[in-house]
Amino acid sequence: MTTPQQAQEPRPAKPEGRRSTGSVKAAAGMLVKEAGRILKKYSGRIAPEPAQAIRDGADALKRYRDAKQWDRAEDEAERLDELLHQHASFARKSALRETIENVGVAVLVALGLRSCLYEPFKIPSGSMMPTLVAGDHIFVNKFIYGVQIPFTTTVVGERWGHIARGDVVVFRYPIDESEDFIKRVIGLPGDTIRVDGNKVSIRRSGDADFEELKRTKLPEKCRDDSGTQQVPHCELFEETIDGHTYVVRYKTNLDPRAGARRVGEWTVPESHLLVMGDNRNESHDSLAWTRQVEAVAADGLVSVKDLRDLTDEKLFSLTRPDDVSARGDASFDHILYIADHASDAHGLELEIWRQPVLGGEAVYKALTAGEGTETNFTALVEGDERLNSKANAKQRERLLRIGGDITALTVKSGDVAQDVVIRLNAADAVMRLRCGNAVCRTPGKIAEKVAEVVERWERDRSQDARQILDGENTARYSQHWTSRSATAETFLERRYSKTGAEPATPAGLVRLRAWRAPDEGVDLIRDAALAAVGSSRTAARQAANEAGQDGWLVEDEQKFTYVRADTKGQVAFSLECGRQRCASDRDVLALVRDIEGHVPSVIKDRTRLPELLPPSDIPGYKELPAAPVGERYEYDRIRLDATVRDVAYSLGVWVWLRPTEGLAEKLAALQAEIPNARVDDSVASGAIVGDGSAGNGIQYAFAVPATEVVIRMQCSAGLCPTPEVARDLAKRAYQKAHDASNFVDPAAERPQPYVPRGNVKGRAERIWLPLSRFWLPIR
Repeated sequence: MTTPQQAQEPRPAKPEGRRSTGSVKAAAGMLVKEAGRILKKYSGRIAPEPAQAIRDGADALKRYRDAKQWDRAEDEAERLDELLHQHASFARKSALRETIENVGVAVLVALGLRSCLYEPFKIPSGSMMPTLVAGDHIFVNKFIYGVQIPFTTTVVGERWGHIARGDVVVFRYPIDESEDFIKRVIGLPGDTIRVDGNKVSIRRSGDADFEELKRTKLPEKCRDDSGTQQVPHCELFEETIDGHTYVVRYKTNLDPRAGARRVGEWTVPESHLLVMGDNRNESHDSLAWTRQVEAVAADGLVSVKDLRDLTDEKLFSLTRPDDVSARGDASFDHILYIADHASDAHGLELEIWRQPVLGGEAVYKALTAGEGTETNFTALVEGDERLNSKANAKQRERLLRIGGDITALTVKSGDVAQDVVIRLNAADAVMRLRCGNAVCRTPGKIAEKVAEVVERWERDRSQDARQILDGENTARYSQHWTSRSATAETFLERRYSKTGAEPATPAGLVRLRAWRAPDEGVDLIRDAALAAVGSSRTAARQAANEAGQDGWLVEDEQKFTYVRADTKGQVAFSLECGRQRCASDRDVLALVRDIEGHVPSVIKDRTRLPELLPPSDIPGYKELPAAPVGERYEYDRIRLDATVRDVAYSLGVWVWLRPTEGLAEKLAALQAEIPNARVDDSVASGAIVGDGSAGNGIQYAFAVPATEVVIRMQCSAGLCPTPEVARDLAKRAYQKAHDASNFVDPAAERPQPYVPRGNVKGRAERIWLPLSRFWLPIR
């Protein structure tokens, strides 16, 4: 401690020069402040007289400063500095300490600014292209959503600004928080995001329906990171969400089987976000994040092989819930097997006759004789309330316009399908459409399907049936097409007259029309041939040949007509013999016997079809030139056999590994949910059996203590038509559940798609490098 005598020692001589007013003012303020700090903290270590001298000096310096007496203030400042040096040097900061404190303060301020205000980032990849490219330097606004306490996930003042859909944010990667990611916010807490390839839809919290994000294709081409090379098979779209518009890009050559096409639903939990990159097919974002965990797989308990062994169905599809969030719990799994079941009710069939040689009217009559209800197309349209509503006015108008080409229409309703026969006089064509009741369930649906067929037919009447009929999107179809063979291989027509010229009346003509293996069937040919001469099997006279086969004889004033159909040999013919050649039915039957004598050779060899009525069989008659016929046979057919995936043929399996409430408690809870539940020890001790949730099928629930699992199964009535089938499936699952390796994967990948709110560092706002894009806003 200094003594009073030391305090009175003379001071060193003051320099001649004077300091500037600013320097004196700054020094005075610092010394007054320092003196006050030392006296307050260390007065006990300084003698009373020097302490008072310091106090008086500080007061005097303050007065001179306030009075702006800078010369006197400078002198007093030097005197006070010397007093502090002599009597309180122990309390004064060294130059090193002062420097360290100043640097520390600067660092703290910088950290505060970086942590709470703005922070620079460099973009490491192209996942946000075209908005940001690899190598871009950006500024991130860190106070826009509130201030995050450094080195924590706590956000203060979050109410200052809310994260919005469409914002580009920087956040700590949830799988490895040592990494920073940058993506665009698509889903907020409570939202459900549905992705189907390049379609993104959102159902906001509280809404009932999904809304697809609006997109507009842009004419610009995708570019690489340098912006010079065009990226092939890539398209740009301008996407809008909640008024926020930005550009995304999609690849167009992705193979869905490779898994590059994104599909699923994600429901965002509280205090989390769902994010996506703008480079949608090449972004490691919420849709792709997974973690490795021990997980159960229900298909390890009941496999497709088990279903094939124990049920009548053979084709199955395995699905899991679309919502990825439901698969987040690795100790739980739910699967649904749906059988690909043949469905006649979804089947479709179309037959077409183009300018048939027997005449369209005859074919139409043969198809509708005694069956169905003749109506008209307008009646079908007007008989459906849906098509007569204001909302469907344009569709109704379109259908009626197309239906104007239909001359006649007959509908026959069946238990499985609707048979519709259509007559098109303008084209001299006939169609028969068989439409399953699941497709044509109302008059309006029948009208729409008929109009679809007729409209395509009118575009190009030479088309095959397979080019005209399409299946519905509710089923999968396999095609069975009856090809159109060459007319010469299927049909023959020969005509004779005495002069070799066209006779004046049918009385002078002999004509044979014959078919070999016609695709529409010889029975239909028989009925159409009778209809062509104004008769039918009920009106014609039945005439059996020596083999006992039926033939049909019709006569009028000009001619006799004999029609024969050999169902076994698949040969049919119609002989018209004018009364100049056939004066009686005996003459006709004699000529028929000659024709029938050639039928066996025709059945064996299609090239011998002309031998049915050679000129030698009609002496005195000459053959007329053949009438022109099409190169391809007039008839063909397409049948679309339907296979549907229907929950009426399904099996659902739920499995819980080590449920938190315990095995017995979980089983009791399931028993309370299953309708008409009762104990059935035939599967497992304490197993529960009951009705399906909707009264359709059978349910089982049981626990397996050996592996600490609870299993629930629900088999529909279609897949399990008897209780025994469901019981066998349950037993198979119970047996396999005793070996954990069957259904537990110790290193499974499970989705972890969401960003915790506390991981968000801020919003990306500006690009500051490269200079070519300096200070551009980030959309």
